[in-house]
Amino acid sequence: MRIKFRLAVIILLASIASFAQDNNAMQAFETDLRAKNKDVSSIKCQFVQTREISVLANKVDKTGIFYFQQPGNILLSYDDGDYTKITEQFIEIKSRGKISTTKASSTPMLKNISTVMSACINGDFSNIAKVFTIDTREIENEWIVTLIPQRGKTASKIANIVLEFEKERMSLDKLIIKEKSGDSTTYTFSHKQFNIHIDNELFDIRE
Repeated sequence: MRIKFRLAVIILLASIASFAQDNNAMQAFETDLRAKNKDVSSIKCQFVQTREISVLANKVDKTGIFYFQQPGNILLSYDDGDYTKITEQFIEIKSRGKISTTKASSTPMLKNISTVMSACINGDFSNIAKVFTIDTREIENEWIVTLIPQRGKTASKIANIVLEFEKERMSLDKLIIKEKSGDSTTYTFSHKQFNIHIDNELFDIRE
């Protein structure tokens, strides 16, 4: 009985120590992210979307331009004419010539992605922590943040979301969405321009 009790105490103390380390890492990450992005109002950059489907051997790449505008307007403009627009109220998607518009509240998975992208700029992961378990790791010149959804439609489809930041600029380099089906989508961002003028009309959505 004493051995079991001692073992339980050891496990509890180890869990507390691990939680404290994770919490300290998250605080350090958020502090650095806020400090280096406090003056960022907009971002324009190139991106590559790589889609990996578990039943297929080949990867599918699409390229385009990514736009971000505070407080949370997002546009993924693909070179083939498709796009995804996300604002606080609406989401509009053009795919193969067809345009569909929905309320952001009706598409929680895409809305969560928008919230994640905004947090990657403003350094506030408090809203994300309500839906995701957050694991933060510092590896050489990078921060690796893994988000695991805990409930809702996002949790039913997404296994985890991985964010990779280079430490010098604290700018998101890669976003990886891993689905429970085994499929995954990776967005790799490059040639970033900060605080440039972005026309508001780019985020106009047909309601």
